[in-house]
Amino acid sequence: MRIKLSFLKAFLISLVTTIGLLIYVFANPELNSGYAGLFFLSISPAVLIGIIGYCYLIKLLDKLNILAPHFIFRYLVPFSVISLAIWIAINCGDDPYIEAYQQDNFQDYITYFFDFALSVLLPLAITLAAITAMLHIGNDETMNDQNQQ
Repeated sequence: MRIKLSFLKAFLISLVTTIGLLIYVFANPELNSGYAGLFFLSISPAVLIGIIGYCYLIKLLDKLNILAPHFIFRYLVPFSVISLAIWIAINCGDDPYIEAYQQDNFQDYITYFFDFALSVLLPLAITLAAITAMLHIGNDETMNDQNQQ
């Protein structure tokens, strides 16, 4: 199953996803305190362009036969790679966050991880699932149009 992706389709997917992320940011009091909401609003054009790039990356991976055609694999492979990259980036560098929790017990560390998962990975998972679903639905519509002709 090949994804057929026009720029208009990628732009609409990106626009819907960016608006959804902005609604999430402004509805979440932790992310909308002080000037944080304005910061997220100011980076929304970069998010829009990044999501368009992500859509074309999925198309490239599909063309190279790296992604399986099933919806779950199209979602889980990029989500796993991005989540791992975020986790490594947060815990490396000059001031890694894991070192701050080395004196804590296992339960405290698990609590820290799940707080991170709820605040970062859950919105990322919902965003990537929405993008994958919109790409998949558009691809199914294209396949139905080709079958009718």
